[in-house]
Amino acid sequence: MPFRDVGLRQRGPRGWKAQWPRYLSCVAAAITACALASLSVRRSEPESWSFRRLQVQEDDKEERCKPARKPEIYGALFSLPPVEINFCGEITMTELVGTNSKVSSISFLALTQAAEVVTLVEAGGPIYQLNVLSDTSPRAKWDINRPPVRTFGGNSCLDFTQFCEVASITPLLTGFVVVDRHRLQEFNVSWGESGSQEVVVSTLGKMNMEAVEGDTELRFPTFLAAYEPYNSTHIGPDFPITPLFPHARSRYFFVSDTGNHRVIFLDATSHSTLKYVESFGVMGEARSDRTGFNFPSGIAVMAPTDESFFGPTIAAVFVADRRNNRIVKLRLAYRTAPSHSSYRGEMPSLIWGGEYFRDVTGMNFNESLLDPVGISIYRHFIFVCEAEGNAITILTTNYVAHEELIYVTELYPPPSIQLTGSFSTTEQGYLWFAYVRRPSTNGLGSIYLPEPIVESPPASWIEEFRTQCTNATIYNTVIMANSTLYDEHVLYVLNAARINWRFPYRPNYLSKDSFNLSVMFDLVLWNETVLEGQMEYCLPPPPATTPPMLSANEDGWNTPGGGNILLTGASGRQVTCWSVMAIVIGTLLIQKA
Repeated sequence: MPFRDVGLRQRGPRGWKAQWPRYLSCVAAAITACALASLSVRRSEPESWSFRRLQVQEDDKEERCKPARKPEIYGALFSLPPVEINFCGEITMTELVGTNSKVSSISFLALTQAAEVVTLVEAGGPIYQLNVLSDTSPRAKWDINRPPVRTFGGNSCLDFTQFCEVASITPLLTGFVVVDRHRLQEFNVSWGESGSQEVVVSTLGKMNMEAVEGDTELRFPTFLAAYEPYNSTHIGPDFPITPLFPHARSRYFFVSDTGNHRVIFLDATSHSTLKYVESFGVMGEARSDRTGFNFPSGIAVMAPTDESFFGPTIAAVFVADRRNNRIVKLRLAYRTAPSHSSYRGEMPSLIWGGEYFRDVTGMNFNESLLDPVGISIYRHFIFVCEAEGNAITILTTNYVAHEELIYVTELYPPPSIQLTGSFSTTEQGYLWFAYVRRPSTNGLGSIYLPEPIVESPPASWIEEFRTQCTNATIYNTVIMANSTLYDEHVLYVLNAARINWRFPYRPNYLSKDSFNLSVMFDLVLWNETVLEGQMEYCLPPPPATTPPMLSANEDGWNTPGGGNILLTGASGRQVTCWSVMAIVIGTLLIQKA
């Protein structure tokens, strides 16, 4: 019987059951034939086809994990879709140190453009120095030499010469600072000489001895961040130190004194002693307002910051307020103008500068923070690692409303990866982080940051202002007529343009009154100095269109819309009828009255 005559529907249930073995054998034969045909085709493929297929599936990290030769041009970045973490380097602790131990903390330090170091703290173990591969390697910047170059110290809570449960390490060009139980220590070390020994130069607190009183006593500190100027004359590469920042040449440490719910401000300029300056937060008291913290953790410094252009603010200190699920911004600033003779010698203070907190659900849930632990600064972005949220959230500052932090995007790991909270960004656009690959494999990973984060310039109010047209009438009549408004506008713009109007004895001085010509505002000088020759005058508004006067003809009223109201034909008769009726009704009402 031909196969086409064996139909399921034609045979019915009983015939289908009777023919079932035959159908099954036919299907099996067809599958076998297809499989054999597929094998024969694959065997007959040229070897180059198979090689090409493997090449397409291979992850080329050597290209993906380095900057593009010709990156795209980006504007200021305020939003980006979430990005999945795609490993560049992935090193297990077993491969690195021989045991699957947990990573307590990692940090990064660029010694030179080519020499970079990652410091790693093994939980319950020593501190390791890991050298990042240099530019001569195809894995440069995102992989490390194995084994570790050297180790520092050991773990013992009974021997004061050892470390006791190290919480974090902060590498510096001259050495490193270790935060362990109730203590922090600064060491001097030569990074390039693996045989050199670390030498302790200063200590604060007493290891494994919890204090009950005293401003300088620590209780389970976790992280430390350091402020150091770019050099003796500049806070940043293009931000000079002026009399507005008389202490900007000093070196400062900021410590998360987690058990005491505060941040400690230390003067570390001498390199041999740590001088307590002040603390932010109420010692021993957890708070969730503008006066303190609840379990402060990660801490990082941005210098200069947006406020530095407008007043005596040296830097911004960002703190991960862990149990409040927020980021707190503190300003390292002066409460009064330090350039004034009456206030010279006054030290800068930690002043509330804003916060980032989102209690959202639904589609914007990613904008909230869940157990923020680590924090790191990369260019004008603030990176926050959430232990419970299992993501790295990226924020940026608001260049207009300085107390506000803006959510940009988040980096989220694959489902099998759990972030521990410790991470560090690098100047070259890489990010190192500690992770656990489920169920329990500890490791150290690295990624190259998304290109828009690496290439986008910081937002600039003055650049945006220069693109706007200039209304000469407002300047000559409104601003010139009000001295308070004149000072407010001119000083804000001069600060944003980074023009020296405060100190006549410093270069490129321009008085704020230079634009006041008594009878008018000097827009020519304004264009040459503030606007850098980009001024365009605002065009006058177009004249208003006057509606035509109402008029009428034999066809009716001419309306502004161009139509008319007809009073002829049926419409005319209806109007006449209603008019007569109105007259009659009015007459009757008068007679009745």
